[in-house]
Amino acid sequence: MASAVAVVEHRRRARPLQTVGLALTYLVLIVGSVVFLFPFLWMILLSFQSLKQFYLWPPVLWPSPWQWNNYPDALKLFDFTTFFWNTTYITVVSLVGQTAISAMVAYSFARLRWPLRDFWFLVMLATMMVPPQVTLIPLYIMWKNVGGLDTYWPLILPAFLGTPYFIFLARQFFMTIPMELEEAARIDGASTLQIVFRIMVPLSIPLMLTLSLFSVLSHWNDFFAPLLFLNTKSKFTLQLGLLVFRGQYDTDYPKMFASTATIVLPVVAFFFVGQRYFIKSVVLSGLKG
Repeated sequence: MASAVAVVEHRRRARPLQTVGLALTYLVLIVGSVVFLFPFLWMILLSFQSLKQFYLWPPVLWPSPWQWNNYPDALKLFDFTTFFWNTTYITVVSLVGQTAISAMVAYSFARLRWPLRDFWFLVMLATMMVPPQVTLIPLYIMWKNVGGLDTYWPLILPAFLGTPYFIFLARQFFMTIPMELEEAARIDGASTLQIVFRIMVPLSIPLMLTLSLFSVLSHWNDFFAPLLFLNTKSKFTLQLGLLVFRGQYDTDYPKMFASTATIVLPVVAFFFVGQRYFIKSVVLSGLKG
């Protein structure tokens, strides 16, 4: 009885300390969030300022008055519609190919038995250590020889060959799914394709959303590959269009920030929609190796 009273008394005394520790944790997280979000919020506020207010010293953070016409003016000068649809086309097509192919290859590495499987998995991981600058010139020469320059093929086709990091992440996720589910399905007469589409895919929604997020971020924000392979302005992506806009309106910073914010906001919205699944997938993929 005395020991039970002591335990209750200890918990009663520890509760204020736990509350203080939790409050300090939330305080640190809030301060850190404000620090990391401040540049983005400042960019949004600057995009609503007038050009005269932008050049004031010391800098003025809050717009007065708000220049709402910066966005429509910037998008009109920026030719946003053309660049947006070009980028969306590349991103969506690459997203489908990259996630589907990477998931299928990862399932093969995680579940199927075939000769030298582990060896080829290590070879695949080794390709992640090759800097992209090493393959830059050979890729350019190859696409030039096959007539792929100034087309979307160099930006889309590599996604359909799989991505080593995606394959690794998907493999780790598939290995966390109990093998008993697959064995029971095989006993019931299910084929490999039926197991993939009826068991693995429904259980892998967090994984698919995570791969989709990485794919969208990489292709939406890609600047170097379009700069290397595209020459016609009507085929430019948003990143190249922003470069052209900057060259023409370098001193009109509020409109330039408005264009930049318009490009960034779709990706931010996509991340906030899928962040719960993204975190869940990353946590699960590290449980078993």
